[in-house]
Amino acid sequence: MRLEEGSELDGFRIGVCLHAGAMARIYELGYADGREPPFPMVMKLPLMRDGDGGENIVSFEIEHQLLQVLHGPHVPRFVAAGDLDRVPYLAMEYVKGVTLEAWIKTFTDANETIPVEAIVRVGAKLAQAVHSLHQQNVCHLDLKPANALLSDEDRIVLLDFGLSC
Repeated sequence: MRLEEGSELDGFRIGVCLHAGAMARIYELGYADGREPPFPMVMKLPLMRDGDGGENIVSFEIEHQLLQVLHGPHVPRFVAAGDLDRVPYLAMEYVKGVTLEAWIKTFTDANETIPVEAIVRVGAKLAQAVHSLHQQNVCHLDLKPANALLSDEDRIVLLDFGLSC
């Protein structure tokens, strides 16, 4: 399903599409009544096409369940979820920053070596984020540079919990 900018869904106003991937689309999000949200938000809609297996909806449900109970600075805050029978979505905190994939690419595109100090700093933050999940009895199972965000506040936020347990 594709949402149009400015449309409304369950009390939310849909903003621009920030990402259109193989498994989901991510949209900027606000409240339909115009009130200011307590933090920036996004809406994640799983892609479900004719002929797809159940993987997308199963991973959506896993992420839905986990985001409701995970807490701390290394996961986006959960806001709401849409009904599977109508429009499945996850509304959550929008964390500004760059994925580790994009961060690494800035160095490779410039044909530069990542400074050892930066690798150590980011690696330690990533270890703290994973440890925080493990303390909450969750294993990510899809940890890769595209699923770890280096926030503008210089913290690692883990994304995409669809394969987690």
